[in-house]
Amino acid sequence: MDVLLTPATKRIKTDNFDIKAVLSDEFKKEITLIKAYSCRLERQQLEHSLKELATKLPHFQHLKRVHDSNVLICPTKDIQHTLEQHLQQHNITEEVLQTLCKNVKEVEVPASWPRLRVQYEEMLPYWPVKFHPNKYMESLHNGTNFSSAERQFHRRMAQLLRSLSSDLNKDGNMGICVDPRGSSIVAIAGSQPEALPHEHCVMWLVDHVARSQGGGAWESTQTFSSEPTELGVPQSYKDYIQQQQDFQDLRIGAELPRNCQSLQELEQEQSAANNLSKYGPYLCTGYDVYLLREPCLMCAMALVHSRVRRIFFLDCCKNGALISCFKLHTIKELNHHYEVFHIILT
Repeated sequence: MDVLLTPATKRIKTDNFDIKAVLSDEFKKEITLIKAYSCRLERQQLEHSLKELATKLPHFQHLKRVHDSNVLICPTKDIQHTLEQHLQQHNITEEVLQTLCKNVKEVEVPASWPRLRVQYEEMLPYWPVKFHPNKYMESLHNGTNFSSAERQFHRRMAQLLRSLSSDLNKDGNMGICVDPRGSSIVAIAGSQPEALPHEHCVMWLVDHVARSQGGGAWESTQTFSSEPTELGVPQSYKDYIQQQQDFQDLRIGAELPRNCQSLQELEQEQSAANNLSKYGPYLCTGYDVYLLREPCLMCAMALVHSRVRRIFFLDCCKNGALISCFKLHTIKELNHHYEVFHIILT
């Protein structure tokens, strides 16, 4: 009798992949509570008392002032002597003062606004909180902001970084700049661990982007020859991509700069989200940057000045400026902010 043999199943190589948004600490910190004085008022007392409290003791903007007829008066830390003296110092009328000083008790209330729904739900058992949900920030926190096609592209960029580093750059750092409008590679650059700060991978990458726009600090023998231009991608990297079956379908090329507006006017309008489509390439405005390693402070600031849209990086570094040492992109005083994502690829 013939025996039918089941063909061996081909093992498909897989890798663990995830993308986590690197958010400001205010989006993940545990809630903090402060102590406050509250009192219970009758319905007929509420309106008049609340008007005075709102104008003379305008605390707790993030909280609802009344909860089950209990009214928040002020934080306990504000009281130097007695509650009655504190109210007198703030010119609370005698009638309202006497009302507020009855049935007083200490309560614990949330100290700040909730940024995410999970924080809001943790705060509710203490005191009702005002909450205005931000769907986009919720999606960043939950990891649902990318479509399956976008996640697949980010995975491929991460895999390309690893491959370029191991096959062409002696395991050195690599960077890729992408125009997300067409998922086209604008520039590629690499560097070695012993490189001087001004020759870090990011510095080369920014310069290669500048080459695609007719600039660049380091001399290049390449010239504009096509539309879109491939000036930002060194020939060795271009050849490698086109020869690798896993990557040869990737698009390479950057839009040529347009002469529709002066640089000074563009710099004044960098807050516009559609500047890349409206005015064409200017620095790294609207571009995404993929890095094998977390950038140092100097490189992270260079990406700020270059007006990068988003940064994706794989490996954390001890002197990294986006998650390891601090989070540069969350500093509110900066004149430009990019989003940061940590790619886990093992």
